[in-house]
Amino acid sequence: MKLGLWRNCAAVLLYLVIGIQPASAADPAPYPTRTVSIVVPTTPGGTADLLARLIGPKLAVKWGHPVIIENKPGAGTLVGTDYAAQAKPDGYTLLLTFNELATLPAINKHAKVDVVKGFERIGKIGTLPVLILANPKVQANSLRELIAEAKQNPGKLTYASNGSGGVLQLYSEMFKQEADVDIMHVPYKGALEASTAMLSGEVDVLVQFASGNVQNYVKANRTKAYAIASPERLPTLPDVPTTAEAGLPSLQLEAWYGVFAPAGTPRSIIDKVNQDVIEVLQMPDVQERLKGVGMAVDTGTPESFDAFFKKEYRRWTDLIVNAGIQSN
Repeated sequence: MKLGLWRNCAAVLLYLVIGIQPASAADPAPYPTRTVSIVVPTTPGGTADLLARLIGPKLAVKWGHPVIIENKPGAGTLVGTDYAAQAKPDGYTLLLTFNELATLPAINKHAKVDVVKGFERIGKIGTLPVLILANPKVQANSLRELIAEAKQNPGKLTYASNGSGGVLQLYSEMFKQEADVDIMHVPYKGALEASTAMLSGEVDVLVQFASGNVQNYVKANRTKAYAIASPERLPTLPDVPTTAEAGLPSLQLEAWYGVFAPAGTPRSIIDKVNQDVIEVLQMPDVQERLKGVGMAVDTGTPESFDAFFKKEYRRWTDLIVNAGIQSN
């Protein structure tokens, strides 16, 4: 009887140990339990800021805790990027940024942050396609004709950008590289100023995001649209051919946006934020708002975003180094 009693007690004790210990080890701490900050490394009003302020309140409702947007502009996007990279890797500081992150170390000599090792990739949000545009006074009526004109008159045609080292210069330099042409760079203070310069005839060519406003310029015949640098035509601009259709199949450009976290953030948090952001992006009102600014939702796993980002990093670093581009 005593032996049976001891056996029963031992069995109960073993059950309690086995039953309690794995549960405490396997179950991650709940997230979030307090306010989450989304850092945007630009001033308010840009596309990244718009996305953060669209997604943030939806996440706050899902999580039951506030989500605040912190705009930290400066030195391009370096100030906000560096701030986010140095934050505690606990999921309470996230970074919502865009393709400029992949170019930052190569283009900004003051950058110390390692954008590959310094961040976990959470997920891609979406993309804005890129159009190759020209002032209506430019004689060429197609991309092939533009390339031919540029080859016949090296350095005569001009293109506008949002500043030396800005993303519009990078897109234009990639176009020049793929088309093997020489077009002179004319930098402006911002994308709006660059668009205005092209529309007014100060410069000839502009490689620009296909935002809602830019698409309206095309529809109103205020600018020539030679091609969209995407695999497929835009439903909103069905008459504008892709770069492949227009004779330059090697050129693919897009502005992409995504969510990052400081390196070392637990994988359970990375997965949760990824899934919750995807669910928010699938909401009808969110999709309608994104459609209005010309953005295509493009989500995936952290692994797919990680592979995509590293490819972008190598691609743009090679271009910047070979072209000798530096930021202002």
